[in-house]
Amino acid sequence: MHAQSDSKTDSGPSANDVSELHNASVDEGAARQGACAQVHLPTGAMCTLRHGHEGSCQFSPAGQVDTLLARRKTAERW
Repeated sequence: MHAQSDSKTDSGPSANDVSELHNASVDEGAARQGACAQVHLPTGAMCTLRHGHEGSCQFSPAGQVDTLLARRKTAERW
């Protein structure tokens, strides 16, 4: 039997979620910062909620993602 690690890197995905970083519908940079980072491929909009959030994603326009992600991280103290 082999034990899996639940260690986290900063506030990003756990070691068990590394495959998410290689998913074409996830923004790798935002995921490493701790965001959900799911991308709506037809529009490029991205979810800036915290990784592992409950409920549906809240997609933000691609041009506003950096600003919104920085605000959310500050407000929610990620």
